[in-house]
Amino acid sequence: MGLLDFLSLNKNAPDLAPAYTAIMAQARKPDHYGAGAVPDSFDGRFDMLAVHVHLVLRRLRSDGVARDDIGQALFDMFFRDMDQAMREAGVGDLGVGKKIRKMAQAFYGRAAAYDEALGKAAPASDDAATRKALSAVLQRNLYPDADDAADSEKLNILAEDLLKLESELADRTLEDILAGQVFKAAS
Repeated sequence: MGLLDFLSLNKNAPDLAPAYTAIMAQARKPDHYGAGAVPDSFDGRFDMLAVHVHLVLRRLRSDGVARDDIGQALFDMFFRDMDQAMREAGVGDLGVGKKIRKMAQAFYGRAAAYDEALGKAAPASDDAATRKALSAVLQRNLYPDADDAADSEKLNILAEDLLKLESELADRTLEDILAGQVFKAAS
């Protein structure tokens, strides 16, 4: 039994499996990794999934549903997935709970930093200042050790991609998102 198994599935929330699958597909696009700006590691993949989940939660927030059953169910699904990934990677039962708590704290910290960089309204304006602020947050999150910095051009491209995705999300209805048509590139 996993740490998050005590969370019963919310009967009021619709099925979010198609939406979460689309979010994962977008976050795992190979061009983000390897030659891209994102380290191909558990932490790098967590960061990419976290930013994509956050973009969807920002979109839901613009409709006033980020903190209701749907937003909470998406958040719960994300952390259930992280719990399962750690167990599959061989993290013992005693260590998973502590790691999940740290990951949740990291997610909230990243969400606050992304909101600060992007602004409170979704979608964010796609201007040089926003891209620069988002690139700086990505640098801090993806490369916490200053000695191991990413190519700034690659971070700028990633920031531009994320801003484009947020803009695409603005055109998606809640029904589209729930059906898994979250990002045009993933649909």
